[in-house]
Amino acid sequence: MKKYVFLLFFSMLLLSGKAQKINVVSVSEENDLHNFYTMMKEAFPLAFNDPTSPRFIFFDTDKRFIFGIGGYIQVTGIYDFNGVESYDNFTTSTIAPKGEQDGASYGISVGQSRLFLKLLGDTRLGRVVSYIELEFDGPNNSPVLNQAFIQLKGFTLGQTWSTFCDITAVPTTIDQEGPSSAVAVRQPQIRYTYPLDSCWQVSLALEYAVPDYTNQPDHYTASIRQRIPDIPLAIRYTSSNKSHLQAAAILRNLYYKNNLTDKDKRVTGWGINLSGNVNIARHTKFLFQGVYGKGLANYIQDISSLGYDLVPKTTHGYLKASDMWGVFAAFQQNWSSRLYSSLMYSYARMENIGTLPATDYKYAQYAAVNLLWNFTEYGTAGVEYVFGRRNNFDKTYGNASRINAMVKYSF
Repeated sequence: MKKYVFLLFFSMLLLSGKAQKINVVSVSEENDLHNFYTMMKEAFPLAFNDPTSPRFIFFDTDKRFIFGIGGYIQVTGIYDFNGVESYDNFTTSTIAPKGEQDGASYGISVGQSRLFLKLLGDTRLGRVVSYIELEFDGPNNSPVLNQAFIQLKGFTLGQTWSTFCDITAVPTTIDQEGPSSAVAVRQPQIRYTYPLDSCWQVSLALEYAVPDYTNQPDHYTASIRQRIPDIPLAIRYTSSNKSHLQAAAILRNLYYKNNLTDKDKRVTGWGINLSGNVNIARHTKFLFQGVYGKGLANYIQDISSLGYDLVPKTTHGYLKASDMWGVFAAFQQNWSSRLYSSLMYSYARMENIGTLPATDYKYAQYAAVNLLWNFTEYGTAGVEYVFGRRNNFDKTYGNASRINAMVKYSF
């Protein structure tokens, strides 16, 4: 973590060009002095869990560069009725079959707390944004790098939300996992975004993704390094009332080794994703997503850690990409300027698992409802009920449910 902080401060010094007097000011949405609050929201936040503008802003004399340190502390109380492995993530693929569950439990988590540093400045090449974010959900609440990127002239370089994602269409949840079928993954990438006009924009990227696949037993196949990055393309339309629709596609080249022939093999994976966030009434939003593809497990939340990018074929030494898909729909209702809630349903499914055991995951359902209250500009409290059901290929299943209670304060 110290290395990242040093690099960010060093880049700030290089961009500023010369030593200047540094000023500090406290800003907020209600008191947006010098337009700093609005500027600090540039490029972020996208998701509910992304930190917003920091409370304190540092700036040089001519205001060409502004720098902020911010984040939030989130304390979440959890009560599990049937038992899910993580208190931070209600992942439906981890639900145990009926009769094998651990039973009820409670917990308190601070792992979703965040810390970020952000620099914006005007250079000879144009406006530059640099951002780094840590989350404290590693072992023993150690920090984990969520995002670290630079934006300049339409380019995004670094680790951030995948171009195949539409994270602004994912509904608000206290549960960090959210809908089981959501495409929500952060990856290192090189992205270029081009605005076609005031409503349309297109983004193309090269992204680094490590496939998660299951090799055949007896060492018939083996994992190897990948040779071609994932290539996502997204087209987005934003209307005058801030509603939006997005269509995205992705091409993947998944490499593995056939040990029987001592040759490297490639399987083509692909996917399409349609999503949106639509204002259907003055205080009501409809959010949705539908995703389908082959070898796409890395991008679908509930399937991403099951080894399903490639699965064994019946022929020794060969793997294949199976079909998979998912949908979710949600409504967000703003009861007042400070009180709002979300209601959602999600479904994610694998169509074929090759020669893997029949006890493996086939599909899962996820439903949640919550009520959140912004008790101050910087503080949010809320309560949420989450239900999940996992079904396996052999028709065994398990249900789980949870109550989350949260208090979050930003700084």
